[in-house]
Amino acid sequence: MKLFLLDGHALVFKMYYAFLGRPMVNSKGVDTSILFGFTKYLLELIDREKPTHIAVSFDPPGGTFRNKLYPEYKANRSETPQLVIDALEPLTAIVKALDIPVLMIPGFEADDVIGSMAVRSAAEGFDVYMVTPDKDYGQLVAPHIWQYKPGKSGADNEVLGEAQICEKWGIQNTAQVIDILTICGDSSDNVPGVQGVGPVGASKLLGKYGTTDGVYEHLGELTPRQQQLFEAARGHIALSRELVTIKTDIPLETTAADMILDLQWNQAVENLFKLYEFPSLIRLAKKISDAIWQGRDFSTSLEMTNGGLEMTNGGGGAASEVVKRSQKDVPGTVCAHAVVSGGDPGARASGGDGFFEASSGWFEKSSSGDIFLRSATKSEITDNRIAILLDNEKLYIADSHGVATGKPEDFKGFLENPEITKAGIGLKAQMNALVLQGITLAGKVQDIELLHYLLNPEASHKLQDLARTFLGVELEDAAPEAQMSLFDEAPEADRSKDAAVLIPLADALFARMDATDPRLRTLYEQVEEPLEGVLARMEQTGVRIDPAALRSFADGLRTGADSLEKQIRELAGAPDLNINSPKQIGEVLFEKMRLDPRAKKPSKGNWPTDEKTLQELADRSPIIGMILDYRGLRKLLGTYIDPLPGYISPRDGRVHTTFNQALTATGRLSSSNPNLQNIPIRTEQGREIRRAFVPQEPGCVIMSADYSQIELRIMAHLSGDEHLSEAFRSGVDVHAATAAKIFGIPIQDVTSDQRRIAKTANFGIMYGISAFGLSQNLGCPRSEAKRLIEDYFASFPSIRAWIDGTLDGARRNGYVETLLGRRRYVPDITSGNATVRAYAERNAVNAPIQGTSADIIKLAMIAVDRRLRGQRLRSRMVLQIHDELLLEVPEAEVDTVRDMLIREMQGVIALNVPLTVECNYGTDWLQAH
Repeated sequence: MKLFLLDGHALVFKMYYAFLGRPMVNSKGVDTSILFGFTKYLLELIDREKPTHIAVSFDPPGGTFRNKLYPEYKANRSETPQLVIDALEPLTAIVKALDIPVLMIPGFEADDVIGSMAVRSAAEGFDVYMVTPDKDYGQLVAPHIWQYKPGKSGADNEVLGEAQICEKWGIQNTAQVIDILTICGDSSDNVPGVQGVGPVGASKLLGKYGTTDGVYEHLGELTPRQQQLFEAARGHIALSRELVTIKTDIPLETTAADMILDLQWNQAVENLFKLYEFPSLIRLAKKISDAIWQGRDFSTSLEMTNGGLEMTNGGGGAASEVVKRSQKDVPGTVCAHAVVSGGDPGARASGGDGFFEASSGWFEKSSSGDIFLRSATKSEITDNRIAILLDNEKLYIADSHGVATGKPEDFKGFLENPEITKAGIGLKAQMNALVLQGITLAGKVQDIELLHYLLNPEASHKLQDLARTFLGVELEDAAPEAQMSLFDEAPEADRSKDAAVLIPLADALFARMDATDPRLRTLYEQVEEPLEGVLARMEQTGVRIDPAALRSFADGLRTGADSLEKQIRELAGAPDLNINSPKQIGEVLFEKMRLDPRAKKPSKGNWPTDEKTLQELADRSPIIGMILDYRGLRKLLGTYIDPLPGYISPRDGRVHTTFNQALTATGRLSSSNPNLQNIPIRTEQGREIRRAFVPQEPGCVIMSADYSQIELRIMAHLSGDEHLSEAFRSGVDVHAATAAKIFGIPIQDVTSDQRRIAKTANFGIMYGISAFGLSQNLGCPRSEAKRLIEDYFASFPSIRAWIDGTLDGARRNGYVETLLGRRRYVPDITSGNATVRAYAERNAVNAPIQGTSADIIKLAMIAVDRRLRGQRLRSRMVLQIHDELLLEVPEAEVDTVRDMLIREMQGVIALNVPLTVECNYGTDWLQAH
């Protein structure tokens, strides 16, 4: 598989200078040189090199970590040309319209994003090509990673591997590019080096001494002049090295699946190219799109069968992998980009207006034959099902008579009528917006996003994508309007057509559900639909966080961190040590203190100072524990404590998180802005954060209701293992019972260490843990971990049989299911790449368990909400944290609500083992938990 990563900013500047003397200006007088040059290069690259995966990275606005390290970084550069500034936004829109991911991470340059993605992807089996003229990228070149250097024309492109980079610089390995840049500096980025030493001199020194540090260690062997130059640079040489080193370990959310080349001709692309007057690019893009989906380099086709889409592959290799992994919709769904055997790929983007003309009264024909949207008045909206779309303060309502628009209050009667079903997309956010205007959405809802989420949880749920896929309709994205703003002609977007597709789209999705598995419709109607209203009410309620308690806690942590910082510097004998710099910490631990004399520094990059590495050195020096404690305190402050007060609403003093109902692959809920589901619980200091979560009103308490070992109980039910099930039925310590079974001893003789091993095995097995993973968790040899897994399965053969059956079913069907029929697709389960396949197998084993747990807690939330409102109680649900519900409860309702919680949560579903709920309350979340 070939992954091409384009350095967007570097290519933009290349196009700027290429067209500087012969600019392209369209009929409106706008210079479109950069847009044309970049897009043409991108399309020709795809046509010529035929990548399977592709992405473009741009530098973020607002500087990066290098500017914080060294404020003078790039300070000598002249102002960015206005043509470049003007091109970035429309260029990003063009790339996105072509369905190519744009990678941009605040605080990091495109170099760092590409470096991290390249290293990770190469490890996953990709051949990675970094498309950039930037010399700095030479340091990243390695096996399976090349620099693809653009020339003046397609024929001039250079593909630079390790040999070419080393020959170019006169060095022994590509890691020495960092040393070359460190010594020589970089005048374009204002990076200081060793003044007076150029690339040739640096190359000779590195050939003799290996690294910059090696040069300094042998300074006495240099000429007097060289000694003088290097001594003058000693104070800033470490900074220079840090500035020129491209990061390869920044966290990335984008995965290979997001970067599959999926270029398909669509109306958004055509509109943009027409807007900028690029007729030649229209022809080129259409040609490439058709070639991709007609099997340009491989004979793979998709055929409809009773089981859905099947592939017949005559080519194999990476090409077949791309087709398989790019099926973004469920079996039985013919994607807009799919090549259907015997079909016409050129017809995939047509038929949109014909669909409307044939199926509704929304569109009429003018005398010239053009199709236009029919507007409706409020009085003409008479159906018992309407589509609603709230866009800022403008509401669109559609039924079979047309689309009416106005302010929400104009349609309050429709919105609050429980007899009228509402179709829409992302309805929870609209419910919240309407509540602020005094309107409560009532009646059944048909949320397009949730319907499609059940069909294919990991696919895009964007309205434009769904309309194209299921209806053959092209809807405009935000991109064209963003580009028109360049000419100060940005009219208010009319989303009437968006509203008009909602009901037909809901019908199409329901039909697909019924054809796929009728349980999916039941799952929507009995779980996701009612839950959407529950989550909306929880978001509206929010949770009270005491800012004074947070400040007090933060002050204590900062004092502790400052104290640790001083102690670490004293132990290291380095008063200027930057403890936040992994590079400096690595040098102190491995070079100065030599805590592990046998350790060898990686050929590229810095000494490893991750938590796992440091834990292995913990008994060598007390400095290790101090560093880990310091990092823990800083993470608590930076990730959790300091940001939280910024989310407190001035309106009611509460934090209103957003629950994401259509995000995770397993069906679990997540939360964002802020994420309140990842508040730490494993450490005492992490748990202290929960003390700030308090009731708002006097005379109220915080109540926590938590399922006990729910995922283990689900595994017992799904596998039917009698030993594990009996342990739960009898109420004994399940981990002790597991240890007794594995080690063949009476339960009363189980030691705490044996129980710990059994507990790790119990939870590890659910996640498809390997012998290596278990050995890491237990701190034992891999052979011992392997034997433990074998003993576990020998003791619980039904679990082994269930896992094997689940994996067989996943390979056969391409998906796994929860107890209620929720699906997770695992297309990589048959991948030829062992790492990719193993990851898919772990997901296949875990998804039925974790997904069933998610279904159960959702059912519990619906039942609890129904009871609270039905009994007109003042108590309110405020948070859901995986298997736990958090409520704010008046003291007078404590007994009633506690009994109700236990009864409803334990009785929400019948398993062959009992569900157990632990329920406590207190003055804050910590006390309640």
